[in-house]
Amino acid sequence: MGRFIDLMGTTTDLLRIGIGATAVSVKQVAGKLRVRNKADSADAIMVGSVIAASGDFLELNEDAAGAGADWKLTLARPAAGMAAARTITFPAEAPTAGFALVTDGAGNLSYAAMAAGNDKAITDTTTLAFGSAASTALFTAPIGAVIQGVSIVVDTAFTGTPSLSIGIAASVSKYVGATQVDLTQVASTVFDVSPGLPAAGVAEALIATYAAGAATAGSARILVTFSIPS
Repeated sequence: MGRFIDLMGTTTDLLRIGIGATAVSVKQVAGKLRVRNKADSADAIMVGSVIAASGDFLELNEDAAGAGADWKLTLARPAAGMAAARTITFPAEAPTAGFALVTDGAGNLSYAAMAAGNDKAITDTTTLAFGSAASTALFTAPIGAVIQGVSIVVDTAFTGTPSLSIGIAASVSKYVGATQVDLTQVASTVFDVSPGLPAAGVAEALIATYAAGAATAGSARILVTFSIPS
């Protein structure tokens, strides 16, 4: 027959449960309660129907060396902003390479294909300063790309009488002509141009053609947005 005892505690740091090969121990180590194997040579498995943490973190690889590839991974709840209890449910299916985790808005996660380059607009940005060269390389638009819009944002008004056009070497004003931009306007002025041209059919190296016009100050950003229609 078994016996119940009114055990208030133990003066040792380790308390063993069981006597066979699969016996485990609970052990106090530096203020932490650990579950250890019979030989006290490694941590043992602890199982429960719900593993609850009163703190805000869960640590994986708690005993990490903190060097090389051996580091802790901490899962944390938001420190502020929560207005209700949240449950995040992971997908049942296996992931597909290149897919991303998405949510249905109710905390249920699933895997979904990410939009490819053909399905999204891409914006390239280049800074133009008053002392920039007469020709500045922007980027190379891939085959089939449609230039949807060009924005020139004045960050610092230019002095002098500068001019700027956007295009390619064979047609320097193909996408923006010099008469469509005034770099001497005040900061935060934006010039938006929609070229309305079809895809070139070949890769195009876009350039900014600039004439300083005796400018001694000024800075602007050139933003070119393109996509490859499917």
